[in-house]
Order: sequence, then C-alpha cells, then structure tokens
Amino acid sequence: MLKHLSRYPVILAVLVLGLALSAPAFAKVSADKAAHLGKDLTPVGAEMAGNADGTIPKWTGGMQGIPEGIKFVPGTIHPDPYADEKPLYKIDAKNLDQYADKVTEGFKGLIKRYPDSFYVQVYKTHRTAAFPDWWIERTKRNATLIELTEDKLGVLNHEVAGGTPFPIPTCAEEVMYNHLLRWRGPGREGDYLRANVFPNGKRTRNGGGYAWEKTPWNLPDLDAKTWDGIYYLLITKQEVPPRRKGELLLVKDPLNQSEHPRMAWQYLPGQRRVRRAPTVAYDTPNPGSSGLSTYDDAFIFNGALDRFNWKILGKKEMYIPYNCFMTDLVHEDELLIGKHPNPKCLRFELHRVWVIEATLREGKRHVYGRRLFYIDEDSWTAVSQDMWDRRGTLWRTRFCSIKSRYNLPAVVQMTDFMFDFTRPDYATTAAVNDTKHPLRSDIVIPDNVFTPEWLRRMGRR
Repeated sequence: MLKHLSRYPVILAVLVLGLALSAPAFAKVSADKAAHLGKDLTPVGAEMAGNADGTIPKWTGGMQGIPEGIKFVPGTIHPDPYADEKPLYKIDAKNLDQYADKVTEGFKGLIKRYPDSFYVQVYKTHRTAAFPDWWIERTKRNATLIELTEDKLGVLNHEVAGGTPFPIPTCAEEVMYNHLLRWRGPGREGDYLRANVFPNGKRTRNGGGYAWEKTPWNLPDLDAKTWDGIYYLLITKQEVPPRRKGELLLVKDPLNQSEHPRMAWQYLPGQRRVRRAPTVAYDTPNPGSSGLSTYDDAFIFNGALDRFNWKILGKKEMYIPYNCFMTDLVHEDELLIGKHPNPKCLRFELHRVWVIEATLREGKRHVYGRRLFYIDEDSWTAVSQDMWDRRGTLWRTRFCSIKSRYNLPAVVQMTDFMFDFTRPDYATTAAVNDTKHPLRSDIVIPDNVFTPEWLRRMGRR
C-alpha cells in the first residue's frame, strides 16, 4: 500500500535516524542533527526543498501575515487568497488507478463507494505553514532537550515549554506528540456545528453550540516552572438538539499521561450537578456524531497513546485537503449535501505527509484494530485517518480541512468529516460561515474558566 515512500533518502535518513541507530527510539538528537533545522530542514523539521518534478514547491517561510489584497477583520471568516485559482485536474473513479499511490485508503473508498458523485479536485500546492519567531527559536532548543518517557506516553524535560517538541522525530510517538503539541494559536472560542448528514440531504443536529479552548503550550509567556503540565483545555456548551441543551463538558489533557490520565467533567441539566466523566476518552462513542466516531477521533487524534503500538511507515506525497478556505466560506446547504460533502467545496493539494500506523496493543481494548494517520510535514497537523476493525476490514475514514489563519500565522484544522463504510450517513463538525460567533484562534482565555466550579456556575445560570 505504501509502495513509494519519500524519494529524499538523505533527508529522510536524518529525520528518522532513530529507526536505524542503536540509541533508544525516544532519545533527543545531537546538536549536529539539530543544525539541519533552518538549512535543509524547515525550522520545524519538514524538508525544505520541493520535490523532483516541481509539483511540491520549496518552503520559503509560509503565509506570514494577511496576504496582499485581502481585507480581513478579526472575528470573521478568513477570505480566500486563492479564490481565483482553478483546479488542475480531478481524481475520480475513471482515473483513480493513475493516482492511486498518492490517494489515502479512505479517499479511495469514498470514490469507489460514490463513483458518480465523489471526486478529489487537485489544485496548485502552496506551502503556507508559518510560525512566530519565538516558536521557531524554542523548536531548535527542543531538538536537543526534550525526550519521551521510557514508556513513550509522556514528555520529559518540559521545564521549558513551547515550540515543536520533536522537530527531528526518531519514533512514531514523537510524530504524534508533534501533532498534539502543534502550533495552532493560544486558544479558540466560538460557535460550532455537529450534524449527521443522510443521502437525501437531511441533516440531524446531534450537537453544537459554543466552545472555549486553550493551548498553554502555545503561550510565549508561559512560566514553565510553575506550569501544571496541562497542554490542552476544552469546554463545550451544547445548544442543540433540545434534549442536550445546557450540557457542559470540561476536558483537561496533561502532557505526561504516563503519570496523569485525562481529566474530564460533565454538567447535565437534569441532575444540576457536575460529575467526573472518565469515559470521555479513547473509543467511547461520541454522541455528537450519533455514535459514528469515538472521542479519540476528534482532531483526527487526541488523548493518550497507550492502547496502540505505533510505527512510522514512512513519508509520502499525498493528495490532502489543504488551504481549504472555501469550505468555511460557503453556506452549509452548499457544503453538506447528501452522501458526502460537496467535492466542489473541497480543495486538495499534493503535500508530503508522515504516515503513522497504530495497531492495537496486546491486552488493550479499542474498537479499532488498526489506524493510519497522515500528518502534514510542514505544520505537524493530522489531516486524515483511516480505521480498520479488528477483523482487518476498512471501516471508517475521517479527514479535516486545514487552512492558514494568516493573522497568527498558523495552519489549523477547521471543518472535519467522518465516514463509516457500513452506514449511509456521514458526520461533520463544521465551522461554516453562517454563525453568530465564528471560531477565532487568537484568543487567550483565563485559566479560571476551565474549572469544575466555573462549569457549575454556568450550568445554574
């Protein structure tokens, strides 16, 4: 399936040196290896050069700031700087074999399932991932400092924080931590929509409302010496459907989950009290997708790594949803059509991705027997995931649209889509433009918001 791994053997050897050396797979790298950052590697560890045939360009700094000619107002949806570009070609059931080695198993499954309507529109590739100077500086420091715990379930040496933790990864777990600790801004706040969409176009809203997120690792002034090690905080307030109106959820993810598991609390209006919610993790079905996805499917992957064995399968050139400004600008009636999202509203580009395999660990329980993750090399953002059941059958696929929030600057996940090949409907968590409070990614929310006490006060208002 992964016949053509990276055609850049020298650089790839540097990036995955831990697979070939006798040192522990979770060791930090030497100063000599770290010196590649900013030279033949980008400041966060991607290959600086383009590919041989020029379909992937050289990285030249990404999209730094608001593009010329774009009028952007904070708190609104980002205008599309590539609105005038036309697709180069599309990949459909007729020519899938021609491009098969650069199409994920999940997208192949969708094209084969819907041969008359689903296709991949391919556009010119733009390497828009960009980072603030302080993130770049800390990334270079991290390369020779930060390590995984012996069980690879947590991060050591985080007396300093911020930056990509493992810009030159030596094992799959480090790649996954780069995703978990990716640069995406200090926090988000705004409305979101969750719905299941059926072949006739009917949408059932199983969740949605308002969300608050904070990513302390992304704060330049974080005092790492007094930091509690919580790298991600989330509160969601349900507004729909009526039966879930007023539900509140609080999640806190610690950096070192080998010592401290996820903490979660729920407020249920019928009980009028806050309760611990230990099942909001792993493969517990997510009610916001009518059970079509699990909690650790969110953001393509989130949470602890301990239920799977992780392996780097290599780096590949793949067609992935990238610079998908249009997806968030169109009305949901245009985007969320029956059977699958409107392919005219999705933009695919050719990018290099890390392909990471997760197989169920012996003695552990999960509904998935095998998972493949596709991680964008430029931003360390997980863009897509394919899931197999424990009998080895391709069961589900999930992908998200990513785009540059050029005011930060950062490439971030936006709308995502989840498919189960045994069901007629698909699920989405959308950030479409017809909302009162569009999601913002430049928000710093006070710590005292992310507490059970705050949950209790909000629930009783």
